[in-house]
Amino acid sequence: MKRLALALLVFLAGCADPGSPEQQVRDTILQAELAAEARDMGAIRDLVHDEYQDRSGRDRRMLLNQVRLYLMARQSLELLVKVNDIKFTANDFAEVDVTAAGLGLRAGMEGLGLTADGDHYQIDLARDDDGNWLLIGARPL
Repeated sequence: MKRLALALLVFLAGCADPGSPEQQVRDTILQAELAAEARDMGAIRDLVHDEYQDRSGRDRRMLLNQVRLYLMARQSLELLVKVNDIKFTANDFAEVDVTAAGLGLRAGMEGLGLTADGDHYQIDLARDDDGNWLLIGARPL
């Protein structure tokens, strides 16, 4: 797992100027991926904007509760996340087309209890006053 994360970091480092908004967005997505795999709810919480709202009516609190339940249902989790496209709709807003697949062993399962889920999303990020890109919305594509 550490090798995969390191390889991903090396690959991403070559994709864009490290200080560019595109690279900052890619770094934020990688931080979210690593936080989820580490089951670090504090780090995940820090990546979600206070004003998060999605088309399903979930706010920040509801999203974080859903993530917490998802992580609790799995003993382990490995994510494969591919950034398909990044569009900057305004100076401090980005729409990111991502494909994410999760491999996880569900709690209480042994042997072949491996699950794989793959989904395609548009995630919306907003840059806060400190220059951090935060999740402000998401929807399945």
